Amino acid sequence: MSIAYNKISFGKLLAVLKGAAVLPIKTSTVGRLGRISGKLTIRNKGRFYVGQNVSFHAKPLPSSVSVEKQAELWVGDNVFFNYGLDIGCTQSIRIGSNTIIGPMVNIIDTNFHPVDMEDRSRSKNIVISDNVWIGRGAVILPGVTIGANSVIAAGSIVTRDIPANVLAGGTPAKVIRELQIGKDWIRRYN
Repeated sequence: MSIAYNKISFGKLLAVLKGAAVLPIKTSTVGRLGRISGKLTIRNKGRFYVGQNVSFHAKPLPSSVSVEKQAELWVGDNVFFNYGLDIGCTQSIRIGSNTIIGPMVNIIDTNFHPVDMEDRSRSKNIVISDNVWIGRGAVILPGVTIGANSVIAAGSIVTRDIPANVLAGGTPAKVIRELQIGKDWIRRYN
């Protein structure tokens, strides 16, 4: 996964909104050309690294990003987040470059509380590799790695690793078919 974060490290993301307004967001480092449209709530007590050309389209529904103490959230270059996003990072979440995150997606690296007295759940790292597309309403659960160039179908719940270059979907998500992805091909968003 190629993530470069040496662009700007003054601790604030300057995001251009419609009407050329500028909004400061607390980050650890940030690349150029970050954009926010709509309402994005960020609670950062850990480390939040944002690459170049990252867009948060948080309307008509607001989006929320939470990074807890000691946690790290890495976002690569050219990443698009659609509305209704909910990211809960308590340990480590890495989102690769050229990734598209659809509307109403939930990405959490912990269950946040035990199911019962016997539950020994803990935080587990999430890795979303480069050039991935996560469809509307998908849920990415703790400990998952999604391989480069893969697509997660709308409404899927990802409970285990997904290999590179596949379409995966369902509850729980499983491989539906392989994708034909050429070398250096990048998925674009409108």
